[in-house]
Amino acid sequence: MRLIRCLSDFKGTPNGIALAIGNFDGFHRGHQAVIATMQAKAKALGLKSAVMIFEPQPLEFFSHNVPARLYSLRDKLIALDRAGIDIVFCMRFNKEFASMSAQEYVNDLLYKKLQVRSVTVGTLFNFGKGGKSGISDLKALGAPLGLEASAIAGVNLNGERISSTLIRQYLEEGKLKLAATALGRPYSISGKVVHGNEIGRTIGFPTANININRRVSPLLGVYAVKVRLDDGLVYRGIANVGYRPTIGKQQKQSILEVNLFDFKGNLYGRTLYVYFLQKLRQEIKFSDLGQLAEQLACDRQQAYAVFTQSKFDTSDVCR
Repeated sequence: MRLIRCLSDFKGTPNGIALAIGNFDGFHRGHQAVIATMQAKAKALGLKSAVMIFEPQPLEFFSHNVPARLYSLRDKLIALDRAGIDIVFCMRFNKEFASMSAQEYVNDLLYKKLQVRSVTVGTLFNFGKGGKSGISDLKALGAPLGLEASAIAGVNLNGERISSTLIRQYLEEGKLKLAATALGRPYSISGKVVHGNEIGRTIGFPTANININRRVSPLLGVYAVKVRLDDGLVYRGIANVGYRPTIGKQQKQSILEVNLFDFKGNLYGRTLYVYFLQKLRQEIKFSDLGQLAEQLACDRQQAYAVFTQSKFDTSDVCR
């Protein structure tokens, strides 16, 4: 997969591209339906498959009070790569991009610069200045250029349209099984292990600390997890996502800490892929480290019970 962050680096393709446009936050089953349709068109027309995403996401540009992302840019790109996308255009969403007219968006950006011949979006897609244009405008503006456009209806779960908002709600409520069904796989976070204060190892629970760089996280609490290392080995464990109220001063950003069962070795600088299977409890402030250690021992036993019942197959998603 080729990542394009500057349009001057894109020199075109022999026959043009089929493009899917969206935030694709979480890459859930609704997103997957859009991507699958686009890829089918790319194959039928002999085009390269491509996706356009945005940094920051449009809502983040227009407002500072935004919900937590499901995926970091890194995790989003991993998902798109696994889906077999040829090219990802990561567009900088700024004042200039937001002020682009609908005609400029279709004629200049899609048709001339990106050489789009087929575009697929969701039915809620809007574009152009003020977000006032939708799929009917996309079709009307694209038709004279030979650029065909289509919109894919959403995928429903229990009578509700699957969306990043719905999945975020499931995660916040601890409904990880429903989130996994909507996503098509367990919810996951990846990142590199950084140095921490190493207090965990003094109480018998050494942790791999992953800075997820988020002031707001869709998860908060203690979870039973499975973790794939960058060498492909998979371990069971427990993870805490939060602000570590028992350890020193309050953190400004949430931190992911993972205690791997039956692992010995150095993880600093390595990339971990953490899959969240079940929420065990909320994050708690304990009066001392002894109480924390006792609770972590209980968490570990509870997690073992989850693993006994879990049908999670790492071969499906941990690649």
